[in-house]
Amino acid sequence: MRVTRSRFVLTASLLAALVTPLAANAANTPGVSANSISVGAIVTQSGGLAATFKPYLSGVQAYLDYVNAQGGVHGRTVNLTASLDDGGNPTTTLQDAHTLILQDHVFGVVGASTPFFGSAASYLTSQNVPTFGFSTGVGWDKAKNLFAAYGSVLNYNAAAPDVAYVATQLKAKTVAFIALNWGPSQQLCQAAAKSVASYGLKVAYTNFSEPILGGSDFTTDVVKMVAAHVNMVMSCMDVTSNLALSRAMNQDGLSSAYQLWDDGYDRDILRANAADMKHVYLLSQHVPFEAATQFPNAYPGVNLYLASMAKYGFSSDEYSDVALQGWMGANLFVRGLTAAGANPTPTAVITAINKITNDTGGPAGGVTTPINWTKAHTTLTSPGCDAFVTTTGSGNNASFTPAFNKGTHVWICFPLSGKANIASPSPAPAGSPGA
Repeated sequence: MRVTRSRFVLTASLLAALVTPLAANAANTPGVSANSISVGAIVTQSGGLAATFKPYLSGVQAYLDYVNAQGGVHGRTVNLTASLDDGGNPTTTLQDAHTLILQDHVFGVVGASTPFFGSAASYLTSQNVPTFGFSTGVGWDKAKNLFAAYGSVLNYNAAAPDVAYVATQLKAKTVAFIALNWGPSQQLCQAAAKSVASYGLKVAYTNFSEPILGGSDFTTDVVKMVAAHVNMVMSCMDVTSNLALSRAMNQDGLSSAYQLWDDGYDRDILRANAADMKHVYLLSQHVPFEAATQFPNAYPGVNLYLASMAKYGFSSDEYSDVALQGWMGANLFVRGLTAAGANPTPTAVITAINKITNDTGGPAGGVTTPINWTKAHTTLTSPGCDAFVTTTGSGNNASFTPAFNKGTHVWICFPLSGKANIASPSPAPAGSPGA
C-alpha cells in the first residue's frame, strides 16, 4: 500500500513507541548511551615488555578517531574510556578484566595487548564480552567472542616453510634457534627447528630457555654457534632480547650471519639500533609499510592507516606493526557494531563478526590476506601467507625494505599442512591486498 506524505502522521504514542527501544537499549546495555559507546583496553604499558605491546593502543585510538570523524556508528561515537595497564603481570591482567566489566561497564574490550591475556580469557568469555587484540599464545582460540589479529588460532608448524624459504633465498645451510623460557616463544622455535631438516637445513644449535624479561648474556650462545658454523639464526624472542643477541653476535665473531626475527619491525627501533640490526630479516603478516609507500595505488588500506596515524597524533607509532594490529581490531569491532544495528548488544556484535569471511584488517582494501571468521576461532585457512622485510642503511638513514617480493606481490604463501614446495610458493588468496 502506498502512503502519501499527507496521510503519514506520527501520533505522540507512536513516536514514543519508536523512541523507547533505543532509549531502553542505551539504559540497559553496559557502555551504550544515546550518543556514545564506551570500550576498554588491557595493555602492557609499563615494565620490560611495554615496548612490544603498548603501541596497540595508538592504532585503536587512531581508528576510533577516524570513525568518529565520519559520524561514528549509527549516530554514536565510539570512545576508548578505560585503558588499563597490567604491567606485564598475569594477576593484574585478570584484575583489569574484572575492573573493565564490573566498574567501568564497557561494551567491549577493543584493546587486549598483553603477553598474559590467557589469565583473563575465560572471564571475558563467561561475560560474553566482544574482545579484540594481539595474540601471543594461548587463550584466544575456540571462544566465539575473542578476535585476535590475523585469526585466533596460532599454527606454530607454519613457521618451518618460512624459515626454510628465507634460508634458501639467502643460501644459508646451517641454522640456530633461540627462544624465551615462555610457552609461545618456545613452541614457535621448537616447531620450526623440528621440521626444517626436511627442507635440507642443518640445525646446529638451539636454546629455548632464555629469561623472559631480557638481560641475558648471549656470549656463550654465540661462541657455540661460531663453532657450529651457523650462518642463520631464527629468534622467537621479544625485540629487547633480539637486540641483545645481535650485539653479542657482532662482538663475538658472528656478525656476518643472517637473522630472522619474529619481533622488531619498527622504524624507531631500527634507527636507534641500526648497527645491531644488520643482516636482519623480519616476517610480517601485513603489507610492509614500505611497499605501500613504493606502490601507493596498490595498497590504499595501508596508506589510509598511515595517514590516520599521522592526522590524529600517533606519528610516533605510525610504523609499528603492533599499532597496526590495534587498527585492525578496532576496525573489526566497528564492522560488527555497524552490522548489529541501532540497538547493539554484545551478542549481536559477536554474531555479526562471526559471519564475516573477508576480514582484511581495515577499509579501502585492508592490510592483510583475508581472514574467515566463520572458521578463524578453530582453524586457519590455507595457505598461510607472510611478507618479509630486511634492513638497509645506518643511523637515521636506516630503513626497512621489502624482501623477496615481485613488485606489488609481497605475499609468500605456503599450504598449512604437508611439506611445502619452498621453490614455488602458493598464490595469495583472492582479495589479498596487492595480489
